Amino acid sequence: MHLNELSRRNWEWVESQGWHNKTPLECLMLVVSECGEAANECRGEKPTDHFGEELADIILRTIDLAENHGINIEAAVLRKMKINDERGTRGRLK
Repeated sequence: MHLNELSRRNWEWVESQGWHNKTPLECLMLVVSECGEAANECRGEKPTDHFGEELADIILRTIDLAENHGINIEAAVLRKMKINDERGTRGRLK
């Protein structure tokens, strides 16, 4: 399944739950909260078995926000990867 298909499918599920009642800023803060939950899964010597689940939550919140605002997330990711590739390391150590 392509990223845009996942995005649409997830958006439909979130819509069915009645959860599309937040501002973009509130949605971004939910992404941040998921990042915090992922960080909690890394407090030990290695990430817990739930780390992947929290990473998935970050992605799901992000693609829902993109879908809700008509952003073709697949194209945006590919475009950003191209920009990053063209920038190279820009003085960053490899």
